[in-house]
Amino acid sequence: MTSLFDFSQAISKLNKEKKFSETLRYFKDNKAKFTSEQIASNVYLISAIITALRQTQHYDSVFKFLELYKINIDRDTNEIILTAYGWLLYSKLKAENQLYDSYQNEVEMFDDEDIESTSNHHYTKSEIVFKIEDYLPLIININNDFAYSVVSNLFTLVLKAEKKKPNTNWKFISDFCDLISPELLHTDCRTIEVERKGQKKSMELASDKENWFAYKSKALMKLGMFQECYEVSKQALNIFELFHYSNDIWFARRVALSKKNLGNSADAIAELEQVLRRKKEWFIQKELAVLYQEAGDNEKAFNYAISAINNFGDLEYKVDLLYLLGELLKSKQENDLAFKHFSLSQLIRTKEEWSIPSKLQTALSQFEKTAIAVDKLQDLKSELKKYWSSFNPQPNNQRQNTNQRQTGKIDRILHNDEKGVDGFIKFNGNKSVYFRVNTTEEIIKKLTIGLDVEFKILPATEDKKEKAVQLKAK
Repeated sequence: MTSLFDFSQAISKLNKEKKFSETLRYFKDNKAKFTSEQIASNVYLISAIITALRQTQHYDSVFKFLELYKINIDRDTNEIILTAYGWLLYSKLKAENQLYDSYQNEVEMFDDEDIESTSNHHYTKSEIVFKIEDYLPLIININNDFAYSVVSNLFTLVLKAEKKKPNTNWKFISDFCDLISPELLHTDCRTIEVERKGQKKSMELASDKENWFAYKSKALMKLGMFQECYEVSKQALNIFELFHYSNDIWFARRVALSKKNLGNSADAIAELEQVLRRKKEWFIQKELAVLYQEAGDNEKAFNYAISAINNFGDLEYKVDLLYLLGELLKSKQENDLAFKHFSLSQLIRTKEEWSIPSKLQTALSQFEKTAIAVDKLQDLKSELKKYWSSFNPQPNNQRQNTNQRQTGKIDRILHNDEKGVDGFIKFNGNKSVYFRVNTTEEIIKKLTIGLDVEFKILPATEDKKEKAVQLKAK
């Protein structure tokens, strides 16, 4: 008769050979030879079955299996079972949220262009997140590399899942970070293969410890906890020698904005100008414009605001920047232009079905002008783009390149998700140019490989490559 030891060894051997379906079949065929108590007492056997069920994606069956054999997940649970259970939670959460390794997805986790978003402090959690929160205190108490690996991977996956949601709850992210000390998280950086312009390259991902500081500092900024944000961001800048996804820029930016919100605008301006020298992003230019406006220097404020509106970034994200330009133009007594900027901010909000802030309604009510209709939105955009571009002179060869429409075919699509579509267009024989289309653009429904399109090319700048814009299907 097969002993319990032999039974356990046979199952372990099948798992090592990655024959997980055979593991489950062998267990089913032979389990009747042993009592439930005997099976439950063998931690290696229980762990092996949890692993086999996870590897065959029978995630919910694990919970039924544990219940059947009366195995509780608590402080008395053997660490071998705890570790296997942790990887089950990891796999189930990953599958439920369809999370995969992608350099682009990693970068978007820390893309600060969503600076206008707000956070709901009241949040609901899925059943799997509740289980993870109950599990973490148990595994954290185990002092070995296997336990730390589970903690580290679970931490990053939970926050990736939350950040992927349309309305990220930064209160949840901040609270979840508080459950885990960053000292328990991995400091090693994995690499993945990505394809850029037809060539595969190795790209390094941030460590889980760096992710902790990135998530926590951004959550604190979103929640208006500026002193805490300042301290966490400064700590990150002191700890890490190498940063990923421009995290050194974002940490420095959060230091500056924390200083501003703590009443030290002069230091905030100095620090943001240093950040801008390293990364010319429109929202940093906008923040400097606001700071200079508050300091009474409307000329510098206007210059930064114009630079921001001319910089890369979808106009839909710049509705508050349009309002700011309206204010600055009104201070210059250029009332017609001020009215048009306020109107464009309102029309974009109306088209996107966003709320109209009371400050914008008040600003528009001060003009004795007929409201601009929504169907005139494109005309107004075109008119103001010409005005903005007048502050941004380009060499003749670049101006010609920008103004002339090109024709080509969609050659490759890199990403197609809730953030939009991006890829490459082939034109003029073997030339290729990158494009990105926002979800609000009508052409997005037609984009497929081989589609004939017309477009303009936005010329390369000091820190940006050329890009196809204003795509239209032929």
